[in-house]
Order: sequence, then C-alpha cells, then structure tokens
Amino acid sequence: MIASKYVRIRENQGGTRGDVLCYAWREDPLTEQRPALNPPSPGPASIRNAGRGTVIITAAVAALGGLLFGYDTSVISGAMLFLRADFHLSSTQLEFAVGIALAGALAGSAVAGYGTDRWGRRTVLLATGIGFGLFSVFSGLSLGLVSFSIARFFVGACIGVASLVTPLYLAEMSPARIRGALVSLNQLAITVGIVVAYFVDYALAAGRDWRWMFITAVFPAIVLVIGMLVLPESPRWLARKGDRDRALRGFYRLGRGDEAEAELREVEQALQEEREGFLALFRPGFRMAVLVGVGLAILQQISGINTIIYYSPEILRISGYPSAKAAILAAAVIGVANVLVTILSIFLVDRLGRRFLLLFGTAGMTGALALIGYAFYRQAAGVVVFYEMIAYVVFFGIGLGPVMWLLISEIYPTKIRGKAMSLATLSVWGANWLVAGTFLSLIHAAGPAGTFWIFGFICILAFAFCFAFVPETKGKTLEAIEAHWRSFSHENSS
Repeated sequence: MIASKYVRIRENQGGTRGDVLCYAWREDPLTEQRPALNPPSPGPASIRNAGRGTVIITAAVAALGGLLFGYDTSVISGAMLFLRADFHLSSTQLEFAVGIALAGALAGSAVAGYGTDRWGRRTVLLATGIGFGLFSVFSGLSLGLVSFSIARFFVGACIGVASLVTPLYLAEMSPARIRGALVSLNQLAITVGIVVAYFVDYALAAGRDWRWMFITAVFPAIVLVIGMLVLPESPRWLARKGDRDRALRGFYRLGRGDEAEAELREVEQALQEEREGFLALFRPGFRMAVLVGVGLAILQQISGINTIIYYSPEILRISGYPSAKAAILAAAVIGVANVLVTILSIFLVDRLGRRFLLLFGTAGMTGALALIGYAFYRQAAGVVVFYEMIAYVVFFGIGLGPVMWLLISEIYPTKIRGKAMSLATLSVWGANWLVAGTFLSLIHAAGPAGTFWIFGFICILAFAFCFAFVPETKGKTLEAIEAHWRSFSHENSS
C-alpha cells in the first residue's frame, strides 16, 4: 500500500441493528504524500457532460460573431433605399457606400490571421465585438457620406476579422465527432443575422428610419463582448504558445476527459513537425490544402449568392414586384428559407459528410440559376423568380454556404492555421467585393438572364472542383486531417 499523509479509517455508525459503515480521513504523520485512494470523484460521463455544456455555450456565444457578420453585411440592402435620398447620392456614390464595408472586410481579413496567431482567438473575438458595437452606432449617427463611409469601413473590418476568427475558434474548441455541426453554427448565425437585418429593414421602412437599422447591431455586440470575457482561450493556441498546463486544463474543461492528454500530445507533435511562417503555406502537401481552401472561398463568392444577399430587393423589383417594401419583405422570406436549410445542414454535415453536401448543393444551385435565367428570358412573373431564388438559396444553404466555412477552419495545420485562414478569407472578401461592385454593370451588359446563366456556369465549375479536389474530413481530428495532406504530398512526389 502506498504511504500517504492521510489514512482511511473504517468507522461504524448506528446501533447493533442497521449498522452503517462509512469512511473518514485521519492525518497520518508518517508521510506527506496525498492519499493513494481518493474519495469518489466525478467519472468520465459527468466530465464529458460538463464539458459538452461548456462547448455548446462557447459555440453559441462565439457564433454571435457570425450573426453580426450577417447582419452588418445585409442591413445595407434595405437602408440604401433611404440613404440615397437623405444624403443626395448619385448611383456611383451609392455603390461606393454599399461596397465600402466589403473593402473593410478585405482589410480586416488580411490582418486577422496575424492578430489571432499573436494575441489569441478569444482576445481577437473580444476586440471584434467591441468594434462591432462602436462602429455600428457611429454608422447610424453619420452626418454625411464621408462619416458614414469611415464608420462602415471599420464595421467591414470587424466583419472580415469575425469571418476568420469565429469558425477558427469553434473548430479548435470542438471535439472531432461534432465539429462539423458546431462550426456550422457560424453559418447558421450568419443566415440568422441576414434575415434579422431584412426584418429590421422592413419594420423601419415605413418611417424611413435607416439610422436605427445600423444602430440595432449594438445589442448582439454587447452579448458577444460579455460572453467572450468568461469563455476560455483555445487550448491549441495555448499549446502553440508553449503554455502546456493551461492547454491541458482547457481540454479537460471542454470535456475531453481521459483523451485530454493524448489530444494535447497530438497537437504538440503536429506543432513540432511544422515550420511557422507564411511560406509554410506553400510547402509540398499543404499547397494542395491552400488550393482547396482558397478555391472554395472564391467559388462560394462568385457563384451568385451575394447578388441575392445584397441585391435581392433590386432583383425582385426588376422582375416586377410593385414596391420597395414588398421586395424587402420577399427578400426576408428568402432569408428565412436560408436559415431553415442551414439548420438542416447542421444535422447532416457530420452524418452525410462535407463532400456529399458540396456536390449535392452545387448541382442544385446550377439548376436553380438556370431556371432564374430562363424566367427572366421569358419575362415570367416576379413570383416565379422569387420561388426560384428560394430554391437557389436552399441548395446554397445546405452545401457550399456552411461547408466552405467549415472546411477552411479544419484543413490547415495548427501552427499556420491563422495565416492560412487569413489567406482564404482574404479571397472571400476580394471575390465578394468583385461581385458586389460589378453586379449592376453585369446586369446592364449581359441582361438579367445572361447574368444568372453566367453564375450557373460558375456553379458547374464549382461542382467539378469539389469532385476533383475536396477530401472528406467527417469525424477526423484536425491533426489527422493535417496528416492526410502530408501523405498526399508523399504519394504525389513518389
């Protein structure tokens, strides 16, 4: 028996009948060690249950970054109708007012990878929440185009940072078996933010109160800031910084139980095998991971989804909707469809897999865009375009929408994940800005029918790309996915 500072004494309590045996701890002066046999402690099941609760709370709070992302990108679609009149904007100035947030997002995503690798995922998300709140209020209080554009640029920067850090933080905090569902909460939050923005626009349209359309974003920003003050830092980032004790405690807090030590060793081994730095993105093996991530990011943005998010009221007006308010309400219904199908995707992504949903979704998007183009070609009623837009959003929301953000959060090695995701999200916002800035010009040049057929052809390319290059990552740890790219490199070099 191992010596200990305390010895367990068997005591008898009660009378001669129904005696109760119990144990008490008495100090043993012979040793300073802790007892070999400790009192009962929570078992693996209770640890996992507590950790599961921590993971779910973490995912819910962090996903508010996605909600603010969706809200602040789409609220402009309804507000632009009133900005033009109040600020006396020309069409060129209005396009600038709409696109300036995307320029900010491009800048934010460019620096987010460096920031999240240096200061941590949690710290950057906290600062992003503060930025969302402040600059949303400044947007609503703007006195002219200049002050509005400055405020919206910094809102856009927060959007760009959140688009990188939120899925990254969720991926690193989630166990492999449910990582797909939890990271997809970010996409669900984005779609919820979009539809909330549409309904806020609709509710305030009668009073033309565009200022409160922007200011209302301060409320979820406050919740995000409060939540991030109490949530833990990513254990993988702590391991990357050499803080092993805090990393191990973090894994235990997240319910890893007996697997915590093994998971930490796996992370440390992956860190030792990789060299840090931007050039590591282009090493053999990881070059393909970068190609897949950047390719998916660009294809998602140029497949037509942002024309629906930013210009759906305008598209519906062109198709024959009688008023701006009716078009905004129809756009809100499309947003609701996006939310519902994203919920379905969350349940399917860890069951059917990422690859299947990508192929199914891009095939459906191709068909829907072909029908939208045909409806415009035949000058069909606006309600026909409306239902076909819903079909397009459904296929996007079940596949390319959530799965792209999930994949770019999980396919990169730990030591360069921040920088690699920064490159991917930079590609997202560059392509987004390109589409948003050229859509109306494309409509005038190619016509509505030709424009949507062009997007349909891009979806065919997206299907081929996913079929040829995207691996299945369902149920794999982040380190196992990293090992896949190394083995891919060895196979192609031999």
